[in-house]
Amino acid sequence: MATPKAHSGTPPRPVRAPGGHGNGGVLAGIALAVAAAAAMGGAAPALKAMGTAGLSAVDIIQARAVVGAVLLMLIAAVVHRGRLRVRVRDWWLVLVYGTVSLAVNQVAFTMALTRLPVGVALLVEYLSPVLVALWVRLVQGKQLSGLVWLGIALALGGLALTGRVWSSGGDLDRAGLALALLAALTMASRFLLAERGLRAYEPLVMSAWGTTVDAAVLTLVGVIDPFPFSALWRDAALNDHSLPVWGLVVWVGVIGMAGGLALGVAAQRRLPPTSASLMLTLEVVAGAVAAYLVLGEVLTPPQLAGSVLMLLGIVLSQSAALRRRPPAEAAVTDPAPGGDRGSGRHRSA
Repeated sequence: MATPKAHSGTPPRPVRAPGGHGNGGVLAGIALAVAAAAAMGGAAPALKAMGTAGLSAVDIIQARAVVGAVLLMLIAAVVHRGRLRVRVRDWWLVLVYGTVSLAVNQVAFTMALTRLPVGVALLVEYLSPVLVALWVRLVQGKQLSGLVWLGIALALGGLALTGRVWSSGGDLDRAGLALALLAALTMASRFLLAERGLRAYEPLVMSAWGTTVDAAVLTLVGVIDPFPFSALWRDAALNDHSLPVWGLVVWVGVIGMAGGLALGVAAQRRLPPTSASLMLTLEVVAGAVAAYLVLGEVLTPPQLAGSVLMLLGIVLSQSAALRRRPPAEAAVTDPAPGGDRGSGRHRSA
């Protein structure tokens, strides 16, 4: 493939292409993905407390999106000063990523929760690793290890136990299932679009622009349903403690949104999308652990077994990634101030 020409006055800089890492890079990616899941799941107690303080689900996702976007954009402007610009031809990617993969995903899942039991909604949304794997195999034409498929199956089985799907009762709401499936599709698109975006931009830049578009779209909802700013000064009960709502907003925005998304996208620089999407299911386990530590909620034996099963599935899947990774590190030339890095692809899925 021909090497892109550098812009005049901008010396080319060798950088790693997405997925072009040896086993050390994969292990770093796994560590980042675990940290991302812990950040997202660790915000669960704060999200629950905000709900008890009178904020609607839409209010909560609006608040955390705005806080996360402001923080990530400020950090990206400092860290990647002069390299934050998005090429005109790539704006479609940023807009779709922020609007569909982030904003629509959150709204769809939130609406699904109003119609389905939490466990069922989570199980359907976390079909996203299956959708990513099918896309990689059928559309991109890449071979997937049998361990990947086994890992996905075990993780979904564990999720069913952790979410206590059997307690959902009889017939499930069709509209709720459709919304949960939409959440799964949009979550899958998050990993596939991020993979494409990481060929040209730093993870922090991709995260910053994605959350900014996400926050802008969700803020438009305020035209119909204005955000209750007065609620920020209320106190919310968190187990035996009382915290101001604005403090909880900072918690979910900084840790859950900014930290979780930035770490997740950084992990995908080192992991194929199938592995990255499966790692995200750890958010459920992290949320359960946080609920136990902060809220005193205890998991039942089936839920503990489900958590172990999810971990086993993830270990099997990541072991396949470690076995298939080439030891050499790929490099491409960065030709543009905006960070365009050509079109390096993952060699394995």
